Amino acid sequence: MTSTAETGVASVLDTLRTRHDFVVMAVTYPHHWRTGSEYVRTRVEAYARAGLRGVVVDYSPLNIGKPALLEDETAPVAVIRPADLTAALDAIAESGSPVLAHSPTPQALDELHARIPGRHLAVWFHGYEVRDYRRLQGNTTTEELFAIRHIRDAQNQDRFRAAAPVFTDPAVTKVFVSQTQRRYSEFDVGVEATSVEVIPNHIDTDTYRARERRPEEAKRILLLRSFTQRNFANDVALRALEICSRRDGFSELDIMVRGYGGHFRAEVSQVRRFDNVTVEEGFSSPAQMAALHDAHGVFLCPTRYDTQGVMLGEAMASGMVTITNPVAAIPDFTDDTCSLLPRGNDPWAFADALWHLVTHPELMPELSRNAAARARAQCGRAATIDREIELIGRLSS
Repeated sequence: MTSTAETGVASVLDTLRTRHDFVVMAVTYPHHWRTGSEYVRTRVEAYARAGLRGVVVDYSPLNIGKPALLEDETAPVAVIRPADLTAALDAIAESGSPVLAHSPTPQALDELHARIPGRHLAVWFHGYEVRDYRRLQGNTTTEELFAIRHIRDAQNQDRFRAAAPVFTDPAVTKVFVSQTQRRYSEFDVGVEATSVEVIPNHIDTDTYRARERRPEEAKRILLLRSFTQRNFANDVALRALEICSRRDGFSELDIMVRGYGGHFRAEVSQVRRFDNVTVEEGFSSPAQMAALHDAHGVFLCPTRYDTQGVMLGEAMASGMVTITNPVAAIPDFTDDTCSLLPRGNDPWAFADALWHLVTHPELMPELSRNAAARARAQCGRAATIDREIELIGRLSS
């Protein structure tokens, strides 16, 4: 991202009135110091590489300065305040550009539905925007939930109210990342969605390149995960490592635990004492993640809830043998030909699955091949980005 090219409402609106191949709407977008929504940026980069000319509109509540147009090597980014959203959408509607809205806030969804013709609009629901908070109740303690329940109930009501008319409008395309997420979202919102596309998030198989794992790599184990929320269930895998530590041969394993987030230090505290466990705290770039994948054979990916499981898919694409839990949308993306699937929320079952792999290393090559093939077929470019580019073409007509 380079410096600001133009500043002010008028110059930004002039840009948005220009016909583009696509306009991406994001409640936040990575630029300068800001991170997050990397899955949106990778899409924009892919569209640009395919020759499409677009613009991104970032309407984050953190934007408090004058609207600005930032130059970027893939697509310019219009940084606006939420208060400027109505004017921005009116300008986009004038242009007739296809609009791709990712995880819109309820207020933005109202405005999008009111101002952008449905035939030019696709809305991506990645999960939280149309999910009852009680599905992830394990992320808060009973005391915390008691204190904020009235806020969460109001969020539910606001999100579902805004989503319902969009779900039922056949002119608007709705995109979900998995069939399971679609079913859950329809149940929570209370209406069936029409004009639906199920397109998983893209797994970059150029970055996460497949390599068949050898039997001896069953002893090289990686836990690489965000520790920001308890639904990632890292505590299950770490407790499983403690259980395995009592078994003969544990000291022969080479284990790496890397991640970041509010739960990291507390959850890794009990495994730091093992000489064969390396613990690193920090964020990992895609290149760093790919290098860690290549250096290990087994990927621990416990979960209590996922609408897709992108980190699982990236590890599978790399050819790692994965251990995860068959909950929420995980069965949409793997099975027992690709992964070991102990029952959820059970450290003993997770430990047994890991130890089964350690003691039956001959399973590694076939599981590795199957995992890489499935990730490539289900989440590679042809199944994701190419379908999105085809959708953009339909929205343009």
